Amino acid sequence: MTTPTSPDIRLLHGLPVPLRDGVRLSADVYVPAAAGPFPTIVTRTPYESGRDVFIELGVWWAERGYAFAVQDCRGRFESEGTFHAYFPDIEDGYDTLAWLSAQPWCNGQIGSWGRSYGALTQWLTAPLQSPHLACMAPHVICDDFFSDCHYIGGAFQLLLSLGAATIWETNLATVAGSQSRHLFQNRKFWDHLPLIDLDERAIGRKIPYWREWLEHPTYDAYWERCNTMHRHNQIAAPALQQCGWFDPYTAAGFRNYNGMVENGATPAARGQQRMLVGPWSHEVPDSTRMGDLDFGADSLLDIREYERRWFDWQLKGVSGGIADEPPIRLFVGGINQWRFEHEWPLSRTRYDTFYLHSGGHANSVTGDGSLSTEPPDKEPPDHFTYDPAEPVPTLGGNLSVRLMTTHAEQPLEGGPVDQQASECRGDVLVYTSEVLKRDLEITGPISVTLYAESSARDTDFTARLNDVDQQQTSRVISEGILRARYRHSLESTELLEPGEVTVLTITLCPACHVFLAGHRLRIAISSSNFPRFSRNLNTGEDVATGTRMQSARQTVLHTHAFPSHIVLPIIEP
Repeated sequence: MTTPTSPDIRLLHGLPVPLRDGVRLSADVYVPAAAGPFPTIVTRTPYESGRDVFIELGVWWAERGYAFAVQDCRGRFESEGTFHAYFPDIEDGYDTLAWLSAQPWCNGQIGSWGRSYGALTQWLTAPLQSPHLACMAPHVICDDFFSDCHYIGGAFQLLLSLGAATIWETNLATVAGSQSRHLFQNRKFWDHLPLIDLDERAIGRKIPYWREWLEHPTYDAYWERCNTMHRHNQIAAPALQQCGWFDPYTAAGFRNYNGMVENGATPAARGQQRMLVGPWSHEVPDSTRMGDLDFGADSLLDIREYERRWFDWQLKGVSGGIADEPPIRLFVGGINQWRFEHEWPLSRTRYDTFYLHSGGHANSVTGDGSLSTEPPDKEPPDHFTYDPAEPVPTLGGNLSVRLMTTHAEQPLEGGPVDQQASECRGDVLVYTSEVLKRDLEITGPISVTLYAESSARDTDFTARLNDVDQQQTSRVISEGILRARYRHSLESTELLEPGEVTVLTITLCPACHVFLAGHRLRIAISSSNFPRFSRNLNTGEDVATGTRMQSARQTVLHTHAFPSHIVLPIIEP
């Protein structure tokens, strides 16, 4: 059906897109009223093609000479079939590109666009090498849905996993509204065990892919099907990626960037990659503030205009300067400036080791924990008790869920949120540096190595890197987690020997931040971040079906033989 919208734009509503198995997907297409055909941008979404955000996008792109197609994924809204996360999108995207190329308003130059799920649909389809796909713009998404999405460091990402599944199954625009606390945004709901039953507790029925995620707690053939990490040599289209320093998927974005530069299937795929990383989380930034920091007016880059320059270059042959710019554009927190770079990690990086120290009482911010570049010698270990019944609550950080509520029923958002509420707890070890005499830039990958013991057969360890200012506000810059049974591999598990010293390497999210003179570095170590991650019950039971909880006595060592530390990527001015 053709519906007039304005003198300059036509809406082609509900066009049926036939797939190889006979299912038809619904697409709304916005085209300029002028004579075509036009270069075309396509996005595929499980979040309803008729939402205002997609109408606005369609009008915006049509006003600039593009056809813009937005399609409901299989089984969603006006599309036929049954929705299942990830796997059907591989071939559905390929068939959609073939249909688009045959339409009279399309000139055969097609680019894909989308955020989050709209980005994963692009990466999943790209290795099939559709001859109709000229370029991609996949934003804020991962390439490995096991280790970067559902099982980060082996810890099940509960809040994101259940939130996504319930949205996709109920057609609700959001599960984060103020009334959701009566249903599942409350302490009683999140405390429920076993996890496998949370789908029925949330919406009254089983969700197949929710249960599949929990039934595949190690990396196996199930997860390999939707992993593009090792398929860059099969991808012919260049990509523009947009990531956020406080989103969980930025490391994956850089991994995709490097994989394409090194192994892309065509010269364009290798040589025309672009990446934009700002002081944002998972959502489109609408404010200069993120968490408890204001990054200044320059942080609100016009992302859509940046994308227009990209698509003009790729689909219209108009460089607009973007072809000649360095490929990576980063926002540097602390000094709040944009900067171009040529590679990741930066070639001028110096990796410095900062060691954990204490007199055996690093518990909470009032303890004696410290952080310095001097290696430890003979120091007593630190101990704390992790009780799964009283976990450390999620508070800011690298979070892809916005405006949900914590188990304490307080507003929750990602970003550099003040950690003082958590750092006053006895089950959080706090190590703080001396006051910095000059600015210190940390840009790149970050890791924490703990020499630790536990009384449990399995447990979690968490790490956060915080920026402490002169007022003692402690803002999280990066965080990570490791479930101990995955310490050697994500493809198999190995339980702990209680009381035995174990080396645990926790990968934190990459960062780009200047710790200003007068500030201090802080590392906070604990064993939970709930409900972002499911609680480790400390028993070694299966994550899906376990119900028995026990407390664990945790020990962190820092001696000459066991020098627990963080490795930071330092960039000199």
